[in-house]
Amino acid sequence: MIVLFKFFARLPLWLVRALGLGLGWLIWLTSGRYRRLMKENWRVAIDSGRLGIPQRKDGPPFRAAIGHAGLIATELPRIWCDSLTASQITISGLELLKAMAKAGKGVILLTPHLGAFELSARVIARHVPITVLYRPARQPQFRRLMEALRPTKNLMTAPANASGVRQLLRTLRAGGVIGMLPDQVPSGGEGVWADFFGRPAYTMTLPIRLAQATGAPIVWVLAIRTQAGWHLEFAQWRTDQEFVGAPLQQVVAAMNLGLEQQIARAPEQYLWAYNRYKVPRGHTLPESHT
Repeated sequence: MIVLFKFFARLPLWLVRALGLGLGWLIWLTSGRYRRLMKENWRVAIDSGRLGIPQRKDGPPFRAAIGHAGLIATELPRIWCDSLTASQITISGLELLKAMAKAGKGVILLTPHLGAFELSARVIARHVPITVLYRPARQPQFRRLMEALRPTKNLMTAPANASGVRQLLRTLRAGGVIGMLPDQVPSGGEGVWADFFGRPAYTMTLPIRLAQATGAPIVWVLAIRTQAGWHLEFAQWRTDQEFVGAPLQQVVAAMNLGLEQQIARAPEQYLWAYNRYKVPRGHTLPESHT
C-alpha cells in the first residue's frame, strides 16, 4: 500500500486531478447514502442564502463539488510523499503567522474541510512547529498508512481525547502553534448546538475554550486548489467581542458564521458529504428542530 501511495505521488498533477474527479463521480454514482447526504447538506446551505449561489441546487457549483470530493483522496499521495509539491504552492499571510508565533502567546489555527486541508499543517511545519488535533482512521490499513507517511519534521499530533487537549494547552502556554478542524463533529459533552447555514449543528467548543484560557489569537487557514496547484492563506479571525469574558455560546456561533464565510469563497471545494449535522450519542436536537 505504501509503495502504491508513493507511486501515485509521482504522477503529474493534471493526471492526479483527472483521476480524482473521476473518483468523486464514481462514489456519487455508486452510493445512495453518499448522494443523499451530499444533496441534503448542499440544499441546507443554498437555502440559507449564505453561499451567494442562486437557488438552483444542481447547477455547475454542485457538479464541481461532486468531483472535488474525489480530489481529497487522490491528492494525498502528493501531499504526503512528494517534496516537489512545495513548488506548486503560493502563500499569503505567512508573515502574520510568523509574527504571532514570535509573540509568545501561542496561535490557534482553524482549517475547515475545504480544498486540500491536509496540506495546511505540512506547509506550516516548514516554517513553524505545529501540533494538530487528530482522530485515528477507523480502517486499520489506512491508519497504518497515516502513521507511516503523515508525520513530518515539526509536525506533532495530539489525539482527540483528554490527554490530547492537555497537550494542546501545554503547547499554547509554551507559545506554540496548534491546529484543528472546527467543523468536525465533537463527541457528546464536548460541544454546543450552534447555527450552521441555518440549521443547528453540534459544534466543538475546544478552540474557543483554549483561546479564552490562554489569550492565544485564532487564525483561519485555507488551502484552496488552483489551476497551478494550491494557494495557502492565513487570516486572523476577529469577533464582535473579546474572547475572554464573552459567552461561550455566542463566540461558538460567531465561529460558525466565520466558517460559512470561508466556505463561501470556494463552495465547490467543501466536503459536503461530511455528516456535519450528526447528532452525537446521548444528545438530541434542540426542541425547536425536533
